[in-house]
Amino acid sequence: MSAAAQGMTIAFMMMCGLVMGLVFDVYRVASHRFHVARWLLPGLDVVYWAAATLGVFSILLSHNEGEVRMYVFLGLGIGVTGYFGLFSNWVVKLSGKLFDMIKSIFLFAWKLVDTILLTPFLWIVRLLAKILDIVFIVTVATLLWIGKLLLKPVARIGGWVWHKLLPVRRKFEPVVKAYRSLSERAKRIRDAWRKK
Repeated sequence: MSAAAQGMTIAFMMMCGLVMGLVFDVYRVASHRFHVARWLLPGLDVVYWAAATLGVFSILLSHNEGEVRMYVFLGLGIGVTGYFGLFSNWVVKLSGKLFDMIKSIFLFAWKLVDTILLTPFLWIVRLLAKILDIVFIVTVATLLWIGKLLLKPVARIGGWVWHKLLPVRRKFEPVVKAYRSLSERAKRIRDAWRKK
């Protein structure tokens, strides 16, 4: 590999180191600002390092056919160290302000949607539920009142018929008594049979 190609590879690796540091700072600030659970951080770290490794190797494959030599690590080290020495504080402050702004925009949008849509919608739903309750109670009360009115003449007729059937009921009284005594005897016999 020529010296020019090696120089280009070192330059690309330095850029990779800068980008890795930048992404790591943004990821660090985002996980802090959005309160990512601590138990998720090791998994996210693994994802970050896997993505960084794949990115570096894809650049190596496209520029020096995937050769990993000492100057590759040297370029990465220079890039990462240079980034953390020169830009990290600025990027952390800038990304923190950016995430705060995004958070404020989302909170404002959520309050706007809540005020314009959700609160009136919930108010309408509660009002409809109360109206339906009142309509149901009034309907049931009206139906009961109508039913009572309709059954009033029938109740009078039923009482009159029951009173008029008194002689007939008296005629059938011995039959009813005989049936009851027969059923009691049958029950006694059945109980005695079961005891045996």
